[in-house]
Parts: sequence; C-alpha cells; structure tokens
Amino acid sequence: MGAVTDAIVIRCSACGVGNRVPRDKIASGLEPVCGRCKAPLRLDTQPIAVTDASFAADVERSPLPVLVDAWAAWCGPCRMIAPAIEQLASERKDIRFGKLNVDENIRTSQDFGVHGIPLLVFFKDGVERGRVVGAVPKGQIEAAIHEYLG
Repeated sequence: MGAVTDAIVIRCSACGVGNRVPRDKIASGLEPVCGRCKAPLRLDTQPIAVTDASFAADVERSPLPVLVDAWAAWCGPCRMIAPAIEQLASERKDIRFGKLNVDENIRTSQDFGVHGIPLLVFFKDGVERGRVVGAVPKGQIEAAIHEYLG
C-alpha cells in the first residue's frame, strides 16, 4: 500500500466530494469514479467551456463555487488574463473554473449583463456573489475568490 503522498484528491464535479485517487492508478490509464455518486472524476485541470445550454448544469447547479470568465477570441485583455485563470484552475480543486465565450453564448451574456470583458463572475450555491472587470493580476483574482467565495 502506498503512502498518502502517492495519491491526489480529486473533487467530484457532480457531488462535490473529495476522492483520494492513487497516482499509479491514474498513470496506468484507469479512469477514476467518485466513491459516493460514481460519476467520472475530472482529471483535467483546465477551465470548462460554459455555454448557453450548459450554464444551468455547470454553474447554477454546481456543488462547488464557480468562477466564470466571460471572454472573446478577439479581446486582447482576455488573452492576457487567460494564463492566470488556467493556473488557478490547476491549483484550486475547491472551485470550478469556466470560460464563457460571449460571442458564441449571447443569451447568457445578456442574462448577466455582460457589457465589458474580460469579466469574472463569482457564483456560490448558484447565486452570483461578485464581479471583477478587466485584466487583473492573479493576486487580485485570488483576493476576489477569497472575498466572494470564501
């Protein structure tokens, strides 16, 4: 039996439970499932693509707090902030990170009054808790996470 350090904890995106998964099982190609609800566990550390069709499931019904990055491909400041969002997504397993392309998801963009991008919208228990507008540094995003999501 391996040591505790030979395992990683992956939080289930369906029910929010932390699951200890041995690294050697992941390395051998096995796909882990949640011990509670049996949903597949996300191994990727990149933000998920949020769409008009998936917003309710990915954000409003998420058991975890969610940071949604509203962006567009043509937006220079959006490209500047993207590496910080991706880095936080790989570091934080207690929060879901999503990216909403405002050009492709007009309904959700309008529903949330997106008037300027990049826009970070923080959700907890399916309710918007705060916003940050503009290309801000990683430290400011972390402070907003602490303020809005606890």
